[in-house]
Amino acid sequence: MKLTKPMLKAFNLITCGENTLNKLAGALHKSVYWTDMVLNSLEEEEFITKKRNYTIKGSRFLIEIAGTIHASKLKELIFEYQGISFEDILTEGRLLFLAAISEDWMTKKIAAQLSRISGYSIDRYMHPLKNRGVIIKKNTFYTINQKGWSLLKEFLIAYKSYSEINGQVKWKYLEETIFQLNNENLVQDMDNCITCSSLRCSSPDRKLRTKCATSYAVFCNTTGFYEYKKYSISAGVISALCIFPKRKLSKEEVFVHSLFEINDPRTLHLALVFYLKNKLKYEKVFPIAMKYGKYTMFENIVKIIKNKEEKIKLEGMPVFDRKDFSRIAGMYEVKNV
Repeated sequence: MKLTKPMLKAFNLITCGENTLNKLAGALHKSVYWTDMVLNSLEEEEFITKKRNYTIKGSRFLIEIAGTIHASKLKELIFEYQGISFEDILTEGRLLFLAAISEDWMTKKIAAQLSRISGYSIDRYMHPLKNRGVIIKKNTFYTINQKGWSLLKEFLIAYKSYSEINGQVKWKYLEETIFQLNNENLVQDMDNCITCSSLRCSSPDRKLRTKCATSYAVFCNTTGFYEYKKYSISAGVISALCIFPKRKLSKEEVFVHSLFEINDPRTLHLALVFYLKNKLKYEKVFPIAMKYGKYTMFENIVKIIKNKEEKIKLEGMPVFDRKDFSRIAGMYEVKNV
């Protein structure tokens, strides 16, 4: 993710019809060479495309807004909030910080770790962003103000989630990506490493992208419900959740990743059983859940565990049925539920 003030200014002018290099250089009051470098950065981030020009004299190509979701969302955002300068909201470290807190509540410490921005820099961003109503605070947690800035939230999630990986992206931030594949897409599954011949690398490292594009292979871990079998729980999934790049995962991470796959009472009950059977500790799961935008969902799971009602329906969660949960828990020798 990268947006500088010149990139944002150039994008704004392109949305207003400045669609050739010479026009844009004139509007920016910069050299053609400098303007071309800015356009190359926008093109690399998939905000614009350069189309061969055969109609306008003196220009080799026409500049168009790319067809990516994040490019469309940024254009929509600029039109919706005309008169607001996004150069002081969406550039440099501010973009990384806002993207980190875009999905759910997050502490400043975890946002700093995820975005790799110092706490000092985040403190500098915080005051003007709060004054504009861009972010809201609850105790020591921060997130995007969805009521006032819903389009901004949509843009941030679309941009940070953009990937060329041929799978359903569940979560992404910089080079780390969690995505889902059907089992038939898994070419090889050996030593907790899968080679997916249909994938393209989305790493920000150009050398790694070139290497992956050449071999058409990405190495990653399976995670989530697919990995429950290593902890003696059979989830019976027909798809696999994967994480790129490959690394050793803790049982707490496997659990949090499985929260992306909860879509019915059965998967909710399996996740609860995994949490209890493996004696996971709240304080270890909490920062991981927050990192992956699953803080609220994890808090709801803790509420369900503490509650003794027969049926519970919490916001954003399937219905919890204690009778069915007790049946599944009994299969895996989880008692006193």
